[in-house]
Amino acid sequence: MDILKFIMAFLIGFHAFSQTSIDFGYADPEIPELSQFEYYRGVWKSTLEMRQDDGTFKKLDVVATIKGKFLEDHRTFQTQFTTPNGFFSTDIRTFNIEIKKWKALFLNSKSQRWHEFTSSLVDDKMTTIVIGGYSGKEEFDIKVVDTIISDLKYLKNVYYSYDDLKTWELVYKIEVNKQ
Repeated sequence: MDILKFIMAFLIGFHAFSQTSIDFGYADPEIPELSQFEYYRGVWKSTLEMRQDDGTFKKLDVVATIKGKFLEDHRTFQTQFTTPNGFFSTDIRTFNIEIKKWKALFLNSKSQRWHEFTSSLVDDKMTTIVIGGYSGKEEFDIKVVDTIISDLKYLKNVYYSYDDLKTWELVYKIEVNKQ
């Protein structure tokens, strides 16, 4: 009887692992840098705080869903960002071995805005730089820093620079929790 329980527990655990791999893919082990986005795989809910004029942060009534997965080539990572009011954006990215950075192509589908940006590990935190904001036409640049708290939670701090990446102002704090 104990062996039957062990086999059932093993099969249930294996099924859960294989579902995660199937649903959200996995990084090609031949390129170790691809595993840098493993933390982002899955379905996540995010809450957002925005900096106010007085320097405090106010929680906004925006809860977004983020889905992250490796595509079938195991070298391309895709994220989808949606909100209950119908906003949708997506990006695809892969690690560029020559420049040692992630290169991404971003799409805000309703606005048909396309833009490119890069990400890389800085002090063990995934750091994304978006020149000209996500439209590429803003008066500011964006830096997003992901801090992994656990397998179930990470934080995103979003900074703006109005002086060509010299100084940064924290504008948004985003808490991201696995669903």
